[in-house]
Amino acid sequence: MRNVSRLLLVLFVLAFASYTFAAQGPEPKAPAAQQEKAFQGTLVKVDSDAKTLTAKDASNKEMVFRYTEKTEVIGSENTVQGLAAKSGTKLNITYSSQGANNIATRIEMAK
Repeated sequence: MRNVSRLLLVLFVLAFASYTFAAQGPEPKAPAAQQEKAFQGTLVKVDSDAKTLTAKDASNKEMVFRYTEKTEVIGSENTVQGLAAKSGTKLNITYSSQGANNIATRIEMAK
């Protein structure tokens, strides 16, 4: 009788532990939209009022990027405003898509 009681107790503990771990479920994955992407192209214009810059890729497709105070700028006085007078400059832009917006995280003047 003791062996049966012990066996039932062990089975109950194992069942409870399995239920607890199964109820936790997998951790949610980061949204795919937050993954960073790269763009290489030529600067067309900077709109400092709207905080956007427009650039063309090699196939002349224009893309608009929003920038923030967190956007890292490499070259040209290290500011987006420093790029404003440099239309035609080759750029490497790292960005993430958030809805319909492309948010630039890093803008680098190509060498």
